[in-house]
Amino acid sequence: MSAADSRKLQLEPDYQRILDHVRSSEPIAADETGWRIGGHTAWPHAWVGDRDTAYAIDSQRSADALERVIGADWSGVLSHDGFASYERFEGAIHQQCLAHVLRRARELLERATRGAVRFPRQVIARFTEAIHWRNEYAPGTWTDDQRDAHRSQFDDRLLELVTRPRAVPAYVTLAKHLWNHFEQWFTFVFDPRVEPTNWKAEQAIRPAVVNRKVWGGNRTAAGAKAQGVLMSVFETCRRRTLSVVDHVSHTLRCFGNRLLPRPVLLPAR
Repeated sequence: MSAADSRKLQLEPDYQRILDHVRSSEPIAADETGWRIGGHTAWPHAWVGDRDTAYAIDSQRSADALERVIGADWSGVLSHDGFASYERFEGAIHQQCLAHVLRRARELLERATRGAVRFPRQVIARFTEAIHWRNEYAPGTWTDDQRDAHRSQFDDRLLELVTRPRAVPAYVTLAKHLWNHFEQWFTFVFDPRVEPTNWKAEQAIRPAVVNRKVWGGNRTAAGAKAQGVLMSVFETCRRRTLSVVDHVSHTLRCFGNRLLPRPVLLPAR
């Protein structure tokens, strides 16, 4: 057994508690990136909850990995980049990442000429205005009914924009995308605690991207499992301002001496 596998076994109780806390979190931000296990394609998944972050490296990109953790009937707020597999969580409130659609509109604007610049500019203006409103929101200044009315205004203006006929094929595609996910763009207007972008999950997945550049992935499935456990414990310690070195070293020592109390990373749920 490798040293990483040994630490994985000893940190497995912490990992299960992290999964429990993510499962009970009201918001979850999800993201994934490419990976390799023994030369075969795989995907590290990152799930960011209220105060905890869980990772899992899976052979599939689909949301099957997340469904095994939270269940198909999970009903919190799910922030993601628009990957279609997340649509299976029909009981959840979805928040699509506005950064992705803004980037897409800006790319269209760079190639547009004359009157064709109008549509991407309008898309950028609608979403940018909503983000500014959210950033300037002061807690307690609006009632739920007022925030709901404000969101309805953004919805109505976007609806008017995406239902107009478009001559440029790329604009038709973008308008169809905005229409297909119409109820998933302005969740953050009604609930300003929700982020308008998926930046939390993108930040969480960044260490995996760095690791991939250094050594490409894992040689075995056991190593991938161990890496998911270790990354989850390390990142959750960081978010809770706990010393990773102290927690891991204390955990390892308690396995060598059963008289020592095991350190508790998270309370049981």
